[in-house]
Amino acid sequence: MKKLSTVLCVVMAAFITCAFAAEAPLIQRHGNAWPKSEKGYVTKYQCQACHGDYQKLGDMTKNLNPNPHRSHMGEVNCEECHKPNQSQPTLMCNSCHQFTIKK
Repeated sequence: MKKLSTVLCVVMAAFITCAFAAEAPLIQRHGNAWPKSEKGYVTKYQCQACHGDYQKLGDMTKNLNPNPHRSHMGEVNCEECHKPNQSQPTLMCNSCHQFTIKK
């Protein structure tokens, strides 16, 4: 179990480093860690297995205004904003609103 925790920490550290670089598409940054799905799309549960639940994600993005992980829409599927072939998220919120994320 300890070995698995160490591996997960290394994977998360690599992900965070890549996330700030944000030049490569999401699917490319994840590499072999990209979740496999027979449905043709990734579910929020697959994302949460590595990145944590919406409570944790909301805490991690608490300095963003508005906080995209604390929405009146609830816990939407991650791919609504995080497109596999894009390097930056697209706010699903902006289909109704006109938000610009401010740090």
